[in-house]
Amino acid sequence: MRIRRKRRNFAPLIVTILVVLGVFSIVYYTMRMSLKNSPVYSAEKVLYIMRNGDDYAFILLNSRMESVKVLYAEKGLYDPQTGKYLKGDPIDDYAFFKDVFDIDIPQWRYVDLSGKNLEKFSKSLLGKDVQNLGDLIRGLKRRRGFFDVFIVGKVVRSLSGNSNLDNSALLKLLDSLRKYDLDERTVKGITRNPITVEIEGVGSYKRLYIDEREKEGIKEFLGVEG
Repeated sequence: MRIRRKRRNFAPLIVTILVVLGVFSIVYYTMRMSLKNSPVYSAEKVLYIMRNGDDYAFILLNSRMESVKVLYAEKGLYDPQTGKYLKGDPIDDYAFFKDVFDIDIPQWRYVDLSGKNLEKFSKSLLGKDVQNLGDLIRGLKRRRGFFDVFIVGKVVRSLSGNSNLDNSALLKLLDSLRKYDLDERTVKGITRNPITVEIEGVGSYKRLYIDEREKEGIKEFLGVEG
C-alpha cells in the first residue's frame, strides 16, 4: 500500500514574506528620501562642532570633494589677531571657526557630548563606549548603516545640553563618514600646553595661542580658497 505524503503549500508564506518586504522597502525609501531632501543633507558643505568637555572636533563635510576633514582643538584655543577663543558656547565656537579660518559654512550643527552624552551617543551608534572624540569618529567611519534611517531620531532625542543636531544632519554625517575619505589634524599652539593668564580682579584662565603659520596650514588643510 502506497502512503501519499501531503504536500505543503508554501505559497501563502511566500506571499506574506514578499508583502512584508515590499512594505519595509516602501517605508525605508520614504523615510530616507524625506531625510535626504532636507536643506542640511543636500548642502555641499556642512560643519559639525563636537565638544566633549575641553576637547573639540570640527568636522567639515564636502560632498563635492568627497572628503571629511576633522580638526581637533581644545577649549581656550586663542587667536591673537581676531581676539576669539573657544569658550564652550555654540554661537561663539562657530564664530571662532568662521572668523579665524576664513570659512563660512551656513549649514552647521553643534553637538555637546560632555558628561554622559559621549557614552550614550557611542553606544547607540557603535554598541560600545569610546574614550574620546577621535575614537568616536573613526568608529563611525568603520560602521555599516543600512538601518540608520530608523535609529537617527532616537539618537538625537537621547542628547541633552547644547545641541542643534537633527535627524537629517546626523544621517548626513553617518553617510559621509562611510563614503568619503577621512583626514584628521590637531591644532598646534605656540606652546605645547595652554598658558595660564592671571587678571587681577577677574581670576585666571588658560589660553593656547595659535600663530599665523599654523592658521595658514589649517586653511590649506580645510580647502579654504585664498
